[in-house]
Amino acid sequence: MKRAFLIGLMMTLAITAFIAGCSSPEEKPENEGNNTSNQKNSAEERKRMDLYLAVMEGAFQEENGGNSFIAVKLETLEGLGDEEKSEVLKKLNNLSPNVYGFDKNKVDNSQFEVDDEGRLIRTINGSLLWIEIKEYRENKAKITGVSWFGNLGAVFPSYDAVYVGGKWQLKLNSMAIS
Repeated sequence: MKRAFLIGLMMTLAITAFIAGCSSPEEKPENEGNNTSNQKNSAEERKRMDLYLAVMEGAFQEENGGNSFIAVKLETLEGLGDEEKSEVLKKLNNLSPNVYGFDKNKVDNSQFEVDDEGRLIRTINGSLLWIEIKEYRENKAKITGVSWFGNLGAVFPSYDAVYVGGKWQLKLNSMAIS
């Protein structure tokens, strides 16, 4: 009798374990478990956007080829998605009413003078902006902004940047001028 009871108990436990193992866990809506990850990414992208804007605006204010247009090399905006890159372009509208992402394969001859081989020589009343990141950590960066308006006209301010109190503080380290 004890033996039959033990066998029955073991079978019941085995069946219960089998059924519990086969049932799927409660499904979560997509991204529910990733909310903190997405928020962190958004916060990180926001920090990068603020840094890139401050550096490009600083380079432009230092020297530029005019403000009829600003073209931005979007591929230099590391760590940003397409939406964030578009937002950077919108925020640069305070410098020029015509801001767009630069495409070296689609150069507008009304805005750029090119040589016989299609290489850029200069802008026509505008500037080409981009970023060169030397080092980027959570709250510190070594970064250069470039405002290019010709082979003989460009500025390259290099900064040490520190993120304090929700804002980037830029310290100018060096300035190259062409």
